[in-house]
Amino acid sequence: MFDAPRRRRRRRLIWPLVITIVVVVALVVATAGDDTRSTITYLEDVQTSATEISRAGSTLRTLVGDLSRVDRAEFQSVVGGVKTSLDSAEAIVRGEVPSSEIVGAMTLYRLALESWSEGIDGFEETILRAADDSLDETVIDDLASAVVAVRAGDQIYGALIAEFDREDVPAPVAAMPEIRLLPVDTPITVLAPAWVSAARSDGSELPIRPSVRIEQVSTDPEWVTSANSSIVVPAVSDTISVMVVVGNSGNTATSPGSLSMRFAGPGEEPVEETEPVPIIEPGARTSIVFRDLDVIPGSFYQLELELDPGGDDTFLEDNTYSTGFTVNEATPDTTDTTDTSSTTDGG
Repeated sequence: MFDAPRRRRRRRLIWPLVITIVVVVALVVATAGDDTRSTITYLEDVQTSATEISRAGSTLRTLVGDLSRVDRAEFQSVVGGVKTSLDSAEAIVRGEVPSSEIVGAMTLYRLALESWSEGIDGFEETILRAADDSLDETVIDDLASAVVAVRAGDQIYGALIAEFDREDVPAPVAAMPEIRLLPVDTPITVLAPAWVSAARSDGSELPIRPSVRIEQVSTDPEWVTSANSSIVVPAVSDTISVMVVVGNSGNTATSPGSLSMRFAGPGEEPVEETEPVPIIEPGARTSIVFRDLDVIPGSFYQLELELDPGGDDTFLEDNTYSTGFTVNEATPDTTDTTDTSSTTDGG
C-alpha cells in the first residue's frame, strides 16, 4: 500500500534528470554547429586570401615579362601588392585554427606563405640591386635563390591542394585557386641572367633616379604679368606670402631636405628664411609657404629660392628659382563725401 508514493517520488527524481540530459544534448549540438560554422568561415577567409595572392601573382608575372620597359615605381607598386596579399594571408594562419582536422592543411599554407615571402623579398631586392649597381656580380646567384624560394612555395601550396582533396579534411566551399607568383616554365639558369640583363639595359627605368624640384611659385595676393611683361602684385595688403610647390619627379622617395628663400626690397635688409621639406614619394608634391613678408606699394622686390635635396638628385638645374616683381602703387581714393553738385535757391 506504500508502493505508489515511492513511484511518484521516483518519477519526481527522473524528470529533472531527463530535462538536464536534454539541455546538455542541446548545448553539445549547438556547440558542434558553432564549430562547423567557425571552420566554414575560417576556410572562406583562407580561400579569399589565396585568391588575392593569385591575382597579385598574375599581375607580377605580366610585369616581369619585359623588365627592360618597367618603371621602378611601377615595379615596386606591383611587388608591394604581392607582399600585401601575403601579409594578409599570414595574419589569418597566425590566428587560432578552429578545427583540428585542418591543422595539417594550415601548416602547409603557412609554410608556403613563408617561402613565398622570402622569395619575393629577395626577388625585389636583387632586381633593384642589379639595376642600381652594374658591377655587382652576385646578383645572378642571389636572384636564382629567390626564385627557388618562390617555386618551393608553389610546391608546398600544391601539397595543400592535395590535402584538401582528402575526404576527412574539410575544404573551402569555393575551390582554392592556382597560384604562380613568377614564371615556372623557364629554367632558373636562363631566367636569372635574362632578368639581370633587362634591369641593366639601356633605357631601363629600374635604376634609381632621385629627382626633387621646384615645380611652381605663386604669391598671395596673386601676382600677374602686366602688359609690358613685367610681374606686378596688386597693392591690396602691406604683406605678401610666397607659396612654393616642391615635387618629386624621380622614381624613388626623396630625402628630407630644405627650401631657402631670400626676399630683398629697396633700402631694406634682405629677409632670409629656411623651411624643412619632408620626404616626398615618387610623383607626389608638397607645398612650402613663406608668410607675411612686408612690402611697400610702388617698390620693386627680388625673390630667390634654393632647394637643398638633402640627398642625391639627378638634376640640380631645377632646384633654384629667381624673379623680380613690383608691388603696385596704392590706388588713390577719389571719393568726395561732400555733394556740391546742387544748390538751394532761397528766392
